[in-house]
Amino acid sequence: MPDHNLSPDALPSRGATVAPAGNSPEIARPRRRRWHLALAVAAVAGVCGAVLLRHEIAPAFDRQAPATAAAPPASAEPPPALTVSVSAAVQRPMERVVVGDGSVVAWQELVIGAEAGGLRVVEVAVEEGDRVRQGQLLVRLESSVLAAQRDAAEAAVGEAEAALRVAQQDLVRSVELSRTQSAPRQTLEQREAAARQAEARLAAARARRDEAAARLAHTRILAPTDGVVSRRAVLLGAVTAVGQEMARLIRDNRVELDARVPELEFAAVRAGQRVRVVHGDRRIEAEVRAVAPTVSADTRLGIVHVALPPESGLRPGMFARAEILPGAAPALTVPQEAILFREGRPAAFVLSEGDRVALRPLATGRRREGAVEVTGGLSPGERVVVAGAGFLSDGDRVRVAGAPDPAAGDRQATTR
Repeated sequence: MPDHNLSPDALPSRGATVAPAGNSPEIARPRRRRWHLALAVAAVAGVCGAVLLRHEIAPAFDRQAPATAAAPPASAEPPPALTVSVSAAVQRPMERVVVGDGSVVAWQELVIGAEAGGLRVVEVAVEEGDRVRQGQLLVRLESSVLAAQRDAAEAAVGEAEAALRVAQQDLVRSVELSRTQSAPRQTLEQREAAARQAEARLAAARARRDEAAARLAHTRILAPTDGVVSRRAVLLGAVTAVGQEMARLIRDNRVELDARVPELEFAAVRAGQRVRVVHGDRRIEAEVRAVAPTVSADTRLGIVHVALPPESGLRPGMFARAEILPGAAPALTVPQEAILFREGRPAAFVLSEGDRVALRPLATGRRREGAVEVTGGLSPGERVVVAGAGFLSDGDRVRVAGAPDPAAGDRQATTR
């Protein structure tokens, strides 16, 4: 049964033409079908064309591929890793330095003590740091008792001298009488003995006088030499004992550095060698005065006495370092820039006969004026990399600055 209510007479015939009536959906639907069909046909045609093109062009590429593969690749060696400068290890005189440290001490520190005991201090004439001259008064003790004893001894000397004169006069008379035999021989002998006794008593009196004068002199404590008072150990009013310390004196105001030097370098030090004493930012030129004859068995250090100049400004008790200069000695050296530290050890890149470098560990020593002493790992004449060493690795190829490039010569020959 038909799905519409139109009668057969109302339907258009196959050959009849139907006039368009606006945009009726019944008329637009056939048009869309025709557009869709046209697009599908075009897509199928494009796919077919692509397939045909692939079949026609691919064989041509396949025929050309063997010719391209047959051409050998240009195997050019990579250029050097870095342009560097090198320097040869050479023997050169290098100043040797023996380093020691220690304390500044007085050349001679004199301890001035009291020779008289039981006397009161009545004057202290100096203070610590004062410069004194030989014979200058340092301390004065009470002297009234000793002065009285000296006066008594002086009077005894006068009495003994008078007794001696009397004895000598008696002896002279006895001698004259014995010539005329007016006096017995026994009297002459007695007068001679009395004269000798008077001489002895006079000598004893003079000795007691000299003793009293010496004891009196002990009340004036004087500087035994020129110097500087480093310590005053007595106060006014103190009662002294025999041997009690009164003051300390740095003789001639001379100080020195007792530098401790390791035993392996101790043998190279001699008296008279130059020394550079370092104290903070100061550098003081000095000289070795003496070298101790022994080395401590506990520390394995020896003492070197370094005489400091008067204008050094160093005081006893200060700590300083001594750089002793025994003199120049030949050493194998390389520039300081060539030394690297790899794995905590000094090393350098050594240039072989070709253009490759090898990292070689070294044993180094002194460093002076931009040069480093090499004590092991390098032979004289071997070349080490100086500039650019920090960018290299073991086995790298390098080009030496200023040397002709062999690769450039080969390129020019190939061009010609």
